[in-house]
Amino acid sequence: MMNEQLSAWVDGEAAPGEAVQTLEAVIRPGASREQCELYWLIGDVLRDQAAVSSLLTDRVMHALENEPVVLAPRRHVKAPQTAEMRWMPMAAAVAGLAVAAWMGLSLWSPVQAPVMAQAPQPVQTPAAQMALADDRAYYMAHQASAIGAPMAGVAQYIRTVSDEQAGSAR
Repeated sequence: MMNEQLSAWVDGEAAPGEAVQTLEAVIRPGASREQCELYWLIGDVLRDQAAVSSLLTDRVMHALENEPVVLAPRRHVKAPQTAEMRWMPMAAAVAGLAVAAWMGLSLWSPVQAPVMAQAPQPVQTPAAQMALADDRAYYMAHQASAIGAPMAGVAQYIRTVSDEQAGSAR
C-alpha cells in the first residue's frame, strides 16, 4: 500500500473502491497499521482535534509534580546592631559639623582695634636712587627697540606705562 493512498483514506478523500482496499490493508497487522496511526495523529494535530494533547498535558503535569523542587536561598537576616553601631552615623555627622565650624572660625581673623591716623614721616631718598628713577623712564621708553627684548608688542607698552605710573608715585 502506498503512502498517498493511506493519507487520502485518513483524510477522507479516497475513492470508494480505494477506501475498501486501504481499510483491508490497515486491518491486517504490519507496518500499515502503525503508519495509519501516525497519519491519524498528524491529521488530528493539523485539525486541532488532538485528543492526544490532553494526554500530553497530563504527562507533562505529572512529570512536573515528580520533579525535585529547587530550594531558594534563605532570606538574609540582618544581624542585630549594637548601641555603638547605631550611634556611629550620628557621631560622624556631629564630627563633620564640628570640623566645618572650626575651619570657618579659623578663617576669620580677630577684629583689630582701629589704628589712629598718623602723619606720614618724611622719607629721604639718596641721589643714586633719584638718578636711577630718571634713567628708568628712558630705558623703558626705548626697550621696544632693544634687540632680543623678552616681550614684544603690546606687552612692552603695558609694562612701560605701568612702570612710569609706579615711578611717579615714588
